Order: sequence, then C-alpha cells, then structure tokens
Amino acid sequence: MRRAIIFGSSVAAILALAYLWPSFGGSSADNGGARGAMCIAGHCCCAGRAEAETVAANAAQGRLTLDPNQFTGPVKQAYIIAEKNPTLLAELHCYCGCDRTEGHQNLLDCYRGRHGETCEICTEEALLADRMSQQGSPLDQIRDAIRRRFAADN
Repeated sequence: MRRAIIFGSSVAAILALAYLWPSFGGSSADNGGARGAMCIAGHCCCAGRAEAETVAANAAQGRLTLDPNQFTGPVKQAYIIAEKNPTLLAELHCYCGCDRTEGHQNLLDCYRGRHGETCEICTEEALLADRMSQQGSPLDQIRDAIRRRFAADN
C-alpha cells in the first residue's frame, strides 16, 4: 500500500512539473493562442504545421524571411542579414542541429520562420558570415570559419 501511494504521488508530481515547466521558463515555444493549449513538456502537436504556414505566408508576400522589425538586438541584425543576403546564408550549413530537428537545409531556413529568433548559434553564424563577407572573404573561407567555430558544438 505504501509503495502504491509513493508511486502515485511521484507520477502526479512528474505530470504537474511537465505541465508547469513552460511557466518556469523550461521552454521558449509559443504554442498557445488560436491553436489551443500548451501540450505537455512545452511541445505543441501542431508547431511544425504553424511554422510551415508562416513560411508559406511569407512566400506569398514575396518574402524569403520574417520581417526583421519584429525583433531586437543581434537577432534583428541576423534577420536583416538573411533578408539582404539570402544567397550567402543559403550556401551555409547551420550547426545548431536544426537540420535534424526542423528539417532545415541551410542557414537561410532558420530565418524563414521563428527558429532564428531563439537560437544563439544561428544568430552567431549569420553575424560571422556577414562580417566575413563584408571583409571580402570567399565563401569557402566563411564555411570553414563557421565549421571550425560551431561544428564541435553540434
């Protein structure tokens, strides 16, 4: 009987923590609003569809990226870089792991939706690529520098 009480209490505590985790800053996902309540552990079953809808809406407006004016600081600068030089970012691999988790093919994909907003690696890669490009570095050197700096983290 005592084991059943302890087990039941433990399960209840875990479920409560999973439900409350996002309110303690455990997730940066924005899954509320029109799509419904937050799923357990901060993941929404329709987040991928919402991201696809955002990309499709931007494409319909002739935009490759989200509007940089939605953001501030280095993130805004990274979105500006993606908007002004999409060809450069499309030629670069992102080393944050979003190729596996989000299906991204290149660094530009991080800025088509909101992924670049919350990923420090994506932001730093875009800023480094832009800085080196402005200094006249060829694409191969930019790729190598990004790989050296970020590939070990992935």
